[in-house]
Amino acid sequence: MRVFVVIFTSLAIASGVAWVGVQANNAPEPTPPRAVAATVVPVVPKEVYLFSNRTIELGASISADILIPVEMEIGPAGKDLIADTPENRAALVKVATNRTIPASTPFVKADLLPIEEKPAKVAPEQIVTAIEPASPSGSLRPGMRAISLPLTGETAVAGLIGVQDKIDVMVSYNSSDGVRAVRTVLRNVRVIGTDQPAGQSTALPRAITLELHPEGAKMLTLARHTGDLILVLSDQGNDDMPVIVDDAPMLSTQISGLPAQRAAPPPAPPSVRIIRGSSGRKDQIISLQDPVPQNLPPAAAGTDP
Repeated sequence: MRVFVVIFTSLAIASGVAWVGVQANNAPEPTPPRAVAATVVPVVPKEVYLFSNRTIELGASISADILIPVEMEIGPAGKDLIADTPENRAALVKVATNRTIPASTPFVKADLLPIEEKPAKVAPEQIVTAIEPASPSGSLRPGMRAISLPLTGETAVAGLIGVQDKIDVMVSYNSSDGVRAVRTVLRNVRVIGTDQPAGQSTALPRAITLELHPEGAKMLTLARHTGDLILVLSDQGNDDMPVIVDDAPMLSTQISGLPAQRAAPPPAPPSVRIIRGSSGRKDQIISLQDPVPQNLPPAAAGTDP
């Protein structure tokens, strides 16, 4: 009996040892601990720059209490900024601003430059020739005459007529047939004066003074009393003397294409009825333009009974 107990105990111990060995072989190997990666944070360099704590107008001086330090990362934009150093602070308070600096904005290196004084622009000298319409005789050539002509809205050529211009003079009138006609009477007439005040070139002149020889002055006077004058600006030709023109008139019928209306015949002269005698009742019509007979019968003064 004792032998069986020893054998059974040995078998139990051996089985336990075997089972522990099998479990040990089947257990997974422990995972080795992972290495913790070290995170490297890059260090961004920074710089302290000078800012303005309020708006500074152009040309104003910079005081020390305006300067405030602001730390910023050093980047491409910072190359024009002014670092906060005693030297830069002392330089800024010695200059006046050459621009308007808004509040909370940095100073730039250009702020250390003095204000550039630009030379004042001098307008080129302009020579204005004054018009002397009151005394045109000084500009008259030998043998010429000065004659003034009033201007209207139709003859002023929109105010384009000026001194030393050349004009042609036309006249518009009614012909003997009652047709409107236009013809040129003078050409290449020089203007020697206007009543336009100096410095008021926008005002239309009310009168001009022309230079004409005596015959041309007569022609202009007749044209003024014949019809309406029309002034036409002409080119500055080589001919320097006015010319009296004898051209064929242009008629309004050439434009309308209608025949000229003939004038109505004059009315017949009035007449007077004279009764001669009382019995024959013979009537005779005598025109007032005919001579009245002097030897009338006595009965001519009577009337019908």
